[in-house]
Order: sequence, then C-alpha cells, then structure tokens
Amino acid sequence: MANRSALTLFATLAALGTTLPVCADDTTVAGGDAERLFALKVYPLLEAKCFACHGDDPDELKGELDLTSREAMRAGGESDEPSLVPGKPSESLLFAAVNWDGYEMPPKENDRLTATEIAHVRNWIAAGAPWPDATTRDRIRRKEWSIPETADGVIVPTSGGASDAWTYRRYAKEDVWAFRPVAEVEPPAADVHPIDRFVEARLQEAGIEPAREADPRTLIRRLTFDLIGLPPTPEEIADFERAWAEDRQVAWTELVDRLLDSPHYGERWGQHWLDVVRYADTAGFSNDYERSNAWRYRDYVVRAFNEDKPFDQFVLEQLAGDELRPDDPEAVVATGFLRTGPWGTAMIPKEEARQLYLDDLVHSTGQTFLGMPMRCCKCHDHKFDPIPTRDYYRLYAAFAGTQPAEVAAAFLPDENRDSFESNRKEVERLLAFATERANALRAKREAAAKAWYAEKGLPYKNANDRRNDPDDSKPARHVGLTEAEQGRLKVREQDVWIWGRRLERFEPLAQSVYNGPLPRYLNARKLRAPRRIDEGWRPTTVVHLGGALDA
Repeated sequence: MANRSALTLFATLAALGTTLPVCADDTTVAGGDAERLFALKVYPLLEAKCFACHGDDPDELKGELDLTSREAMRAGGESDEPSLVPGKPSESLLFAAVNWDGYEMPPKENDRLTATEIAHVRNWIAAGAPWPDATTRDRIRRKEWSIPETADGVIVPTSGGASDAWTYRRYAKEDVWAFRPVAEVEPPAADVHPIDRFVEARLQEAGIEPAREADPRTLIRRLTFDLIGLPPTPEEIADFERAWAEDRQVAWTELVDRLLDSPHYGERWGQHWLDVVRYADTAGFSNDYERSNAWRYRDYVVRAFNEDKPFDQFVLEQLAGDELRPDDPEAVVATGFLRTGPWGTAMIPKEEARQLYLDDLVHSTGQTFLGMPMRCCKCHDHKFDPIPTRDYYRLYAAFAGTQPAEVAAAFLPDENRDSFESNRKEVERLLAFATERANALRAKREAAAKAWYAEKGLPYKNANDRRNDPDDSKPARHVGLTEAEQGRLKVREQDVWIWGRRLERFEPLAQSVYNGPLPRYLNARKLRAPRRIDEGWRPTTVVHLGGALDA
C-alpha cells in the first residue's frame, strides 16, 4: 500500500539538516581559457537570452540575424554589419547590443545581462571568440561539474532537474546555507551563555551597544506575555519584585519554570503552530463545511507543547501517525495536520478536487516543516532553490494514496470532555427544533402538490420521485409556499444538516485520513472511509508537465 512512511526520512532530514557536498567557481578567464569561458558562461547566455529570437526557428529570424554559430554572427543580419569581430569587442554589434549601446538586447529590462555577464561576453570576444563544438562544450561542462566547489559557488546535489544547466548550476554559499551540512563553530570567548556570545560579537562588529538590563517589572511582563500570552497579575509582579531583590537568578529561574509549567503555555505557543498549518474548524471554499472533530487536532497540538513532546516525534505523528501507530488514537488524531487545508468538491470534477487537495498537501508540508513553499516547483524546477520538479512529485507520491476521512479514534483521558452531555442535549434540542419546522413546511408543500396532481388527474409522486419529471407534468418546486416560507425552508434544512453534523463533536471520531483509491463519490460534507478497501491497489504517480492534471 502506498504510504507516507517514506516521509520519516524526509522529516528527519528536515529536522536535523542534511549532509550534502557543496561548491563554487572562478569567473575569470585564467590562462586564456576562452573555450572554457564560452562553454560555461557565454553559450548558456546565448541559449537563454538570444536563441529564441535569433536561431531556434531559422524561418523566423528577427532582423535576419542568426546567433547560433560563429560564422552566422560574423555574417551579420539585415544590416550586413557583422555581429562579431573576433578580438575586437568595441567593433562587435553583439557587445554593443548587450550593453544597450545603440541596440537593446535582450529588449526587456528584466532580461538585461548583468555586469558580470557582459564582462563574460567582452572577455570571450577579446580572446578571439572561439566556438568549440558541442562535444567539446559537453566535455568542458562535465569536467566543471565534477568540482563541487569553485569561486563561482557551490553545486547542491539533487535528484536532477529538467536540464543539466539547472542540475549543475552553482549557488552562492549564503543563499543555500539551509541545504549545507551543519558545521561545528567555536563560540566567541566570553563569560556568558554561548548564544549570548554570538549576539555580543555581532553587536560589537556592528558598533552597537547592548541594551541595558530591564527592571524586574518589565522582565516579568515580557516573559509572561511571551510564554502564556497574558499579562502578569499585580500579585505576581509584587512577588517577583521581592524575589528579585533577594536573588535575581533564583527569581528568574523559578519564573521561567512556573510559566513553562502553566497549561496556558501550550495554548499560547500551540497557537503559533496552528497558524502555520492553517488550522480551521471548517473546510474553506464557498461552502465552508464544518469539521466537527477538528478540535481534537487543536488540542493535540496544545498537549504536545505542554508535554514538551520531542520535535521529531511531533513531526512524524502529523505526517504519518496513522501508519506508524494505527492503533494509537493520539497518533491518528495527530494526522489532522493532513486535513487542515481547504477541501471542496462543488462544481469541479472529483479528479480535479483530488489534485487540488494533494497539491495543497505537498505545498503545506514544505511550508510547515521546511519553511519552503513547494507550489512553484509543481510546474518547473525551482528558480531560486535547489528543488527540482522531480522532488515535488516524489513528495507528492508519498501522499498519492491519502484520502481524507473522519475515522474512529477513541477519546483520550487527557481530552477535555467537560459538559459533553449538556452540550449534546442542547444540540439535539436545536436539531429537533429545526427538523420539526422543516417537516412542517415540507408537509404544507406536499399537501399543495397532492392537490395539484388531483386537479390534473395524475397520480401523486413525492418530491424525490418527481424530481426528474418534465416541468409540465409536475407541480412547481415550492408549490404551496410563499417566498418567505421558501426561504425559511432552505434555512431550516441547512440547520438540520448543521446540527446533525455538530452531533459528531461528541463521537469518538477524528479528522484524519486513510490509504486507498479515490472513492466513487466525494462528499465534502461528510467523509467516511469505505468499508472495504482494495489492499492490492497501488497509485501511479507521474510528473505532470506544467502542473496540468492531463499532462
């Protein structure tokens, strides 16, 4: 069965950092190595910036200018002036054009070459503009790719992009620090905590004096707001000020411990996590259906913070708790993370609704656990980060068998079920009221329908049976009801569904997932796993070109 267990490795790498070989390169032409400069710098520039208009289609050359060979450049275009004069950049129209000196190539401001790229073109022309053949260029590139780190930057190993140019592109070290191995660093010498040493060293480097120590009243307010989101009481402030006067270190330590032990700590800091995962009690989109048992995932997050749950365990339970510990209700509830995104099936084919769900799941997983949006690389290799489209669909494949559902999960001793019975009775009362009012309006409508059939001399059909009959052989949809009553009926029918759904809050169900094929019907209002699932089913995942479901 396709599953999310592969995400355990993914999550471990995310939490601990990966050990990746890395690298950089020299942009200058050392020892007259103009062929290397052309293969590594100039030809890729021409390919990316010029060939679309001046070479890819020989029958549609703009300005009759072909830039795909040295000979064509020297021949020039419709002006008959050579675009390339080897050894003489100042006489080469190509160099003038990339400088926007009389000509503007590429013509769009956003596509203009950088100063470094222009220097590459100038140096290449000045060196005689050699044009090694494709085999030589490939040999030069492969030799370059074998060097992990050069003055140009580092190569970050990936599963491979759509082109070698992307797969072996180089990044500035500071731009890919998150993808590099964690290095041991000796803290600057100082008689303070190691973290404070680094802070103080940077402050000194910037010529900034550290702020003076805050007074005890300010300290307790800062810490209390930070850890539990509430202000300290006047009594707590007074107690802390007395303790501070006696022994600052003891007072501070006891204050931190007390606030961390408070149940409000998990409520405050769990809120930050719930914001990141986009927690909501409803499903989003226009219908915004209620998720009656979503509260259980919310409370799981709060408990995790209050119990100081190890972060790697916290990550794995949310991604694959139902597979790692299927008989543990806590782990099943934790996979509520996989249900926090929007979900709707109205007005779109179920395959498209399914695709939207999976895309959101992959994106949210990257955003939440890696701090990296994944939506861009659904369509193309990432423009800035070393994340190829292939990796997007590898992560997608881990979720390919995941289907949203409300599943059975016994209530946990730590879950707050105070007032369950009184609240259930209130919901049942509201459901009964809505049902009684809706039934009364339906009865009035059906009495009018029976009269219509009798008047026409036709046998009576109830509302469901006559639904698909021609308009001239059935009564009007809301026969017998005024416009106000039609509105009330719609509201009462919606209330029946709302209160019926809300009764599920008191049942041992969790907003979770199961593994299996796409069900025959998708119901955004109420999702249940089928009684029988084909255990031999396996999903097939492919790379959808441009992110299109049919490509």
